[in-house]
Amino acid sequence: MSYCVHCGVKLSDYHEECPLCRTKVFNPNVKVDPETRDFPKYREHLKVTDPHHMKSLLAGMVISFAVAIYIVVLLLINYLVNGTISWSLIPTLSLLLVWFGVGLPFLRQGQTGFRLYTADSFAIAIYLLALNFVISGNLSWAKYASPGVIFIWMIMAGILGRDHIKRRIPLVLYYIIGTIVFTAFYAFLFTNNQVIINVILPIYLVGLFFTIITYLFSKAMVFDIYKFLAIVFMNVALSSFSIDMILTHYFHGSFNPTWSIIVLIALVPLSLAGLMMRNLRTLRTFIAKKFHH
Repeated sequence: MSYCVHCGVKLSDYHEECPLCRTKVFNPNVKVDPETRDFPKYREHLKVTDPHHMKSLLAGMVISFAVAIYIVVLLLINYLVNGTISWSLIPTLSLLLVWFGVGLPFLRQGQTGFRLYTADSFAIAIYLLALNFVISGNLSWAKYASPGVIFIWMIMAGILGRDHIKRRIPLVLYYIIGTIVFTAFYAFLFTNNQVIINVILPIYLVGLFFTIITYLFSKAMVFDIYKFLAIVFMNVALSSFSIDMILTHYFHGSFNPTWSIIVLIALVPLSLAGLMMRNLRTLRTFIAKKFHH
């Protein structure tokens, strides 16, 4: 053991200089390991252990920022033109639903598929109720459609989350109780069975169709965030248009779209922007390869 000749601080064998006054230490009998230091070269907590998480977080922030800009612009235009907030609430609700289903999962990593499906199902049910109230000022068709979404979730929960359910209640009993509750609920609500055939069932089929289309396209292609968003936005816009046509035909006897036009105007540009971003990136890659050769 040695001491600093300048300030008297006790020195270790690997010290090349005094840690207090920085006076050079020379001991010819000690072999100094160049990798030995009093302090680490970098802070451990600054290491990025999961780069994919950072990419997902960045994607979620970009989606959230884009949705926020669209909502602010729509609300501002509506207020400046009409002096109040009216029609802009419809695309705002649609954009919030898209953000909840697409943007939020990027911000909240580690969620299971069942939890995401549960959150999306309840978000869709709330969206339908809010949409119906904004359009007509009351709950007419949404009080049938929203419980139907929850009923479908209950069926899928028995498949996807059966292990969690079995811990509390037998699966068969779970389905029996759920079916009885929802059957009684619909029997109480329905005053006209034509609502089921002309409204509820077509809306369910439209939602199922576009969900399958989105899934098949996503599975068929190599995952790309721009293509995925373009497909989601386009399918949401087309499903909204289809639902609007179903409702206008039932209530007014004609196929004249109303609120879905606003949703199309809001979401189609987002879909086209996603395709353009993907094509621009492909073009840049092609040009880079050409110049490289």
